Amino acid sequence: MRTILKTAALLPLLLTGCIATSQENIELTEGPPVQTLVTPYDRLIGCISQNARLYGVWAVGDIVDATGKFSAEYAGTGKFVSQGAGDMMQTTLMKAKAERVVNRRDPRPVISEIQLGIRDAKQFTLMDYYITGSVNTLDFIPGAAAEVTVAGIGPRYRQNRAIVGLDLHLTDARTSEVLAAVNISKQIFADEAGFGIGRFFGDTLVDLDISGQSREPLQLSLRSMLQFGLYEMLAQLNPNIKGSCQEIVDAVEGVEDTGSANT
Repeated sequence: MRTILKTAALLPLLLTGCIATSQENIELTEGPPVQTLVTPYDRLIGCISQNARLYGVWAVGDIVDATGKFSAEYAGTGKFVSQGAGDMMQTTLMKAKAERVVNRRDPRPVISEIQLGIRDAKQFTLMDYYITGSVNTLDFIPGAAAEVTVAGIGPRYRQNRAIVGLDLHLTDARTSEVLAAVNISKQIFADEAGFGIGRFFGDTLVDLDISGQSREPLQLSLRSMLQFGLYEMLAQLNPNIKGSCQEIVDAVEGVEDTGSANT
């Protein structure tokens, strides 16, 4: 029996030709092609670019991960939430066709040239508006589960959710006045379904388990939240934009517009 198990474990490697000497390269597996990330709110940003002129000079400051949550997955430990929310928002401003966007994400190259005396700081364009914020909520909600087994055979189902929340602020760079502010949350959904068989055949236990999992991508959802957040802040300054773009929001399943305090 032990010999059979060892052979079964090696069989996939033998079939795929993955066994190679230390002097040989193994053939790399090709996955899906590279693509541009698209969210349900890309059409909303396109609507903003057509119906709301973002005059002036725009920039993005820090949109930090303030959740304090870490994950230990795969080969290392890292944060659950992407540290690139500010870069996502800057890309969103470009797609929304802001009149001018200046890069304040990493000032080190500019500061280096100023310190070296090869560039005058007065040459740089002043900001008119900038966006800051934080991802400050990440709560894991206990999920529901069900399993039915008859004579060691039966299906199972498990569901889990997490709530992600963020705050965004649009600030007038000349006066530091906060012109608009939003807080947004979204539930991230994951589920698992499976079917198991555990039976004795004589003195041998045969255990077979088949399962499938699906999980909404957290970081892509974060990009969606930032896009929706920009729309909500602009709507606070120009409520007329909702007349042109709100139907796109309503068409996205699961979105509820609760209104804004300043509209």
